[in-house]
Amino acid sequence: MSLTALLALTLTTPLFTTPALAEDAVAMGLPAPSLAPLVERLSPSVVSIRIQATARLPNGTPLPQYLRPEGDIIGQGSGFIISEDGYILTNYHVVAQAEVVHVSLNDGRELTAEVVGVDDRTDVALIKVAAEGLPALALGDSGAMRVGDWVLAIGNPFGLGHTVSVGIVSGKGRALGGIYDDYLQTDAAINPGNSGGPLFDLDGRVIGMNTAILQNANSVGFAIPIDMIEEMLDPLRTEGQVARGWLGVGVGEPEGRAGALIAQVHSGTPAAGAGLLNGDVVLAIDGTPIASSQQLVHRIGRYPPGATVELDVLRGEQAQVITVKLGERPPEQKLR
Repeated sequence: MSLTALLALTLTTPLFTTPALAEDAVAMGLPAPSLAPLVERLSPSVVSIRIQATARLPNGTPLPQYLRPEGDIIGQGSGFIISEDGYILTNYHVVAQAEVVHVSLNDGRELTAEVVGVDDRTDVALIKVAAEGLPALALGDSGAMRVGDWVLAIGNPFGLGHTVSVGIVSGKGRALGGIYDDYLQTDAAINPGNSGGPLFDLDGRVIGMNTAILQNANSVGFAIPIDMIEEMLDPLRTEGQVARGWLGVGVGEPEGRAGALIAQVHSGTPAAGAGLLNGDVVLAIDGTPIASSQQLVHRIGRYPPGATVELDVLRGEQAQVITVKLGERPPEQKLR
């Protein structure tokens, strides 16, 4: 059946009311007749998070007791279980100010969580509850997602509890001003309280963490790709943070070509020690091409401090290879 015929039928017939219509919809890449079985399977692995802390004035002074929120519950969000022994992923901004993290499981249990590790640069946090046998989610492949692929979001918007929305991947590689931004954009409804919740493909695999919405815009939400989060799980578990490789350069876009322009080499940095110069254009790292300055920063940040990398560099008209031993990226306030 053609798409035109299917749309015509929906004017008078509820969509997917017959097996034939359902089969046609699936063949055209539309969702199955109902997502309820998928939601029922995934919901036990999505948690609601409440943050308890002493409510304070902007100068840090605690609010008078009579002005404090009940129980000093000052924030809420979502999260998702990634291991049977209690590890849960959420956003850093959800737990950043927490003195106590309360986790509500779908089965009604209320648990207190420990913050195991955080990465403020990507807005990711790993927390843990003392429980066993929890329903862990499968992590998918965000890099394989295409613009137009269907996605499903589950979270705790406005403290309402488990809420489901569906949409598509609207864009990829979105940057909102952060150093390592590489967001998936989606039109699945995301609202305050969805932060830290999972974004699924229609096989029920997590392909992103819902993180941000565009203010004053409908249906423009952003999720951290799960591929990026997976790379951080081991250091978050073992070290409580993520250490990233660092060149020590300011970058820009070269005119009329792919690559990353070295706009400024900072003194006393790995780049300066290796002989990189202002005006160099980095074309590849360890043989893998670099398309932009953003890609250079992201790729270097995926190496651990102390790693040695080979940069294919164009200096004027001359191509050369420069070997750099990476340093550790300092806190952002020390870079300013």
